[in-house]
Amino acid sequence: MEQLIDKIAKAPPAAKFGGIVAAVIALTAANFFLLIQGIEEDVERLKATQGQLDKQLAEKQEIAQNLTERRREMDLLEQKLAEALTELPDKKEIDELLAQLNDVGKKAGLEIARVEPGAETSATFFARIPIRMGVRGNYHEIAMFFQEVANMRRIVNVNNIRLADPVISNEKVVLSAEFLATTFRFIDPKSKPAAAPK
Repeated sequence: MEQLIDKIAKAPPAAKFGGIVAAVIALTAANFFLLIQGIEEDVERLKATQGQLDKQLAEKQEIAQNLTERRREMDLLEQKLAEALTELPDKKEIDELLAQLNDVGKKAGLEIARVEPGAETSATFFARIPIRMGVRGNYHEIAMFFQEVANMRRIVNVNNIRLADPVISNEKVVLSAEFLATTFRFIDPKSKPAAAPK
C-alpha cells in the first residue's frame, strides 16, 4: 500500500489528475449503475402506479357523483309516485272518497239524496269502483259540484248524467241529477292472487 502511495506521489501532475479524473468517472459510473438507475426505475414504476390510481380515483369520483345524481332522481321519482298514488291510490279508501264527495256537494249547495258504492271490477293494473249518486240542486250548483269533483286529487270520472224532475223552489229551478261517479285504484301486478289451478 505504501509503495502505491509513493508511486502516486512521484507521478507527474498530469498522471495524478488523469488518475483522479478516471477514479471520479469510475465512481460516478458505479454510482449511476448501482444506485441511481435502480432508483429511477422505482420512480418510473411508482409514477405508473400513481397514474393507475389517479385513473381509478377519477372513475370512482364519477361514480360517486352519478350516485348522488341517481339518488336525487330516485327521490324525485318517489315523490312523483306518492303524488300519483293520491290520484290512483292502491287501496279502496271509499269512505274517505265518500266524505270528500259529500263535502264538495254541500259546498256547492246540493242536497245529496243517494250514494251507492258498487262492486269493484279489475282491469290490467287498476280497478274501477263505481258509485251511483243522486243529488238535488239548481243547474249551476250541479255544474259547480262536477267542476269541484274534476279538481279533486283522486281521479273520479262522472258519466251517465241524467237531469230530471225540474221544480221551482225559492225562485230557482231545482233539478234531480243522477250519475255514475267512477273512481280507480292501482293494483300491483305482483300482489295479484295467482289463478287457481284447473
